[in-house]
Amino acid sequence: MRPSIIIIFFLLTLNGLAQESLCVNKMIRHTIKSEYLNEDRDYWVSLPLKYSDSIKYPVIYVLDAEWRFDLIKNITFDLGAHKKIENSIVIGIPHIDWENKRGQDLTFSNSRIEYDGEKVDSTWYNDSNSGKGMQFYSYLTKELIPEVNDKYSTNKHETLIGHSYGGYFGSYILSLDHPFEVLHMYDPSIWYSNGEVISRFKDSKSSKSLKIHLTYQPEPEFHKIKVEEFIEVLESDESIILTKEFYENDTHNSLFLDSFYKGIIQTNN
Repeated sequence: MRPSIIIIFFLLTLNGLAQESLCVNKMIRHTIKSEYLNEDRDYWVSLPLKYSDSIKYPVIYVLDAEWRFDLIKNITFDLGAHKKIENSIVIGIPHIDWENKRGQDLTFSNSRIEYDGEKVDSTWYNDSNSGKGMQFYSYLTKELIPEVNDKYSTNKHETLIGHSYGGYFGSYILSLDHPFEVLHMYDPSIWYSNGEVISRFKDSKSSKSLKIHLTYQPEPEFHKIKVEEFIEVLESDESIILTKEFYENDTHNSLFLDSFYKGIIQTNN
């Protein structure tokens, strides 16, 4: 290799290292040996600008971290630095195997119906890809959140961000003794198990004061109908402060960015 090429490569490497060292919004990785999931689980941490142990911070928990963590940590960091929201710690929760483990983590049953209302059999949803949400919920509330509160300076104000199955997970835990003060549900899969979260919420006795930000889009029609049935039930509960937005011209995935940006300012400022 010619000396000039070596020099150029060396300078580019130094430049890349310099840029990395200047990054103020770094990710910190931790691992929990989970008794509830019977496996090791990573979680990712982003701290606010000028983080200090003398200050107590709210915490934002992000499901589907493989896809969403970088986006949310960067927006949260910037909004906090410019005083649009309170400076916050962001915790990313990945799901190891996005195809199967994610479905197990975020659902509480084996659905016999699809998002368009079509009936399906056990080859679609079964224990290999769904229905282990209670184990994941126990991991979240009994292992992950206590460890975060132990390692970092938190004020116990906790927000959960969920999209699709993650939104369904957030809607399901409304009927449980959950620790969250804010729940974000972006195009939640309320259709799952034919809207089981609606009946569960109606039957629950919780009067916990809560902020919910819910967004959705129109396709398919069965999905939209179930979300709007759920909204109607939420609006009848005086303990819930609900903000919602219908994205008529967006898709299941394209509404995520705007949902988070608008929602986090409304619920966490």
